[in-house]
Amino acid sequence: MASSSSSFRQMMHQVFLIYGGEDTRLNFTSHLLKAFKDRGLNVFFDEEKLEKGEQLSQALSQAIAASNFLILVLSKDYASSKSCLSELSQIMNCKKTQGHIVLPIFYHVDPSHVRNIGGTFKTSFGEHESKRSVDEMKRWKAAFTEVGTLKGWHIGGGKFDSRSETEYIKDVVGYVLKKLNSNCRSVSEELVGIHDQKKKILGLIEQVDIRVIGLWGMGGIGKTSLADAVYKEVFPKFECSLFLQNISEKIKK
Repeated sequence: MASSSSSFRQMMHQVFLIYGGEDTRLNFTSHLLKAFKDRGLNVFFDEEKLEKGEQLSQALSQAIAASNFLILVLSKDYASSKSCLSELSQIMNCKKTQGHIVLPIFYHVDPSHVRNIGGTFKTSFGEHESKRSVDEMKRWKAAFTEVGTLKGWHIGGGKFDSRSETEYIKDVVGYVLKKLNSNCRSVSEELVGIHDQKKKILGLIEQVDIRVIGLWGMGGIGKTSLADAVYKEVFPKFECSLFLQNISEKIKK
């Protein structure tokens, strides 16, 4: 039996969700946040923005470093916020130094405008330049242009988009769940012969008339390990899921 571990399991937050501007807070971003929570994900969502001249708080910096996925909702007002640009600088630094996964969502903005600091973003950066130091502006611009090169989701909106925002939200949540599932492999999944057994149970699950599946046998032969492996394979396909272990002990208590 080979042991395995994942940094995903050691993180305090599975998702750190950042948005910029009031144009998404009460619609897309709030819907995305709810979708993550509905699937049982631990999400850090900070609505308290930094005040003028304030440095990135230690708590916020720690939350960024302690999150598996750093998801940015980049809207037209994102670069107008000094706190958002400070967060972004920290986020891209974590990506570079610690290998964090950064996923941008380009909400009603052209990704090329992010990469090249064009459109409304050019105006926003121009307004910051007279009030911030040269070094700080250099860091902000470098982080902003880099995030514009990352693969994510482009939500054009209106007549420019054939898909609904609900579909995009399902894509984002599904992608995160799939990544977490594939990277959080348990020791049980490394047991010799367990894949064949798992395949048989997955075949039963696909049958339309199957509602309950029981694993029966003496203690210590790997029933829980097999159930755990099957669960990790199928839970992303369901809106709600729960893996409840040690039921008999919990009932006694």
